[in-house]
Amino acid sequence: MPGNEVTVDQLCGKCGCRLGRFTVKKDNLMLASREEIWCPRCGENTPEIRDISGRLESIEREQSSYPQPEPASLPRNPSA
Repeated sequence: MPGNEVTVDQLCGKCGCRLGRFTVKKDNLMLASREEIWCPRCGENTPEIRDISGRLESIEREQSSYPQPEPASLPRNPSA
C-alpha cells in the first residue's frame, strides 16, 4: 500500500546535504537516530539527521501562499 509508506531523507548533521533516502511503513517510522553516516562533503562520519521527504518544501509552499503583510497606516489628525 503506497499510502501506508513514508519516504525518509538521511541528512548530514553538519552541512545538511542529503546523503540517502529510504521508504518505511508508517507503523515502523522512527526519525530519531543516534547513528553516524559518512558525508563525502565533510569528509567524515557525522550524526545522521532523518526528516520526512518533502516536508520543508511543503512548509515553504504553504508559507508563500500567506498574504503579504502591509505597513500600518497612521491615523489622520482631524484637527489639522
